[in-house]
Amino acid sequence: MSYSLNNNIMSEINLPILITKEGCSHCHELKTWLDKHEVKFVEKDINDEEFVHQLLHDENFLKNYCDADGCVVNTPVVMYKGKYWFKELWGISGLREKEAKKIFGVK
Repeated sequence: MSYSLNNNIMSEINLPILITKEGCSHCHELKTWLDKHEVKFVEKDINDEEFVHQLLHDENFLKNYCDADGCVVNTPVVMYKGKYWFKELWGISGLREKEAKKIFGVK
C-alpha cells in the first residue's frame, strides 16, 4: 500500500521509500510485490523537483549515485533505514525475492 507524505518528514519515517518514474516496469513489479506481501511504502517520483533537491542534499545518495559528471539513478531505488538499494534487488531474471524479503522483513 503506497502512502503520500510531505517531503519535509521523509527522513523521519520508518517506511520504505520507493524512488520511481512513470513507465518503469521494474517499479510496477516491485510495487505489486510489496502490495502482495502487505508491505507499506511511500512512493516518490524521480521527476519531482522538490524531492530531487532533497536527494542532492543527502550525502549517502550523493556517494552512491553521483560523481563529478553528475548523478545516474536507475529506478526503482529503495531508500530504507538510511540505506539505498537497487542492484541488490534486481538480477537478469527480475526481482531477487530472497533479497527483497530480507530488506523488507517479509517471511
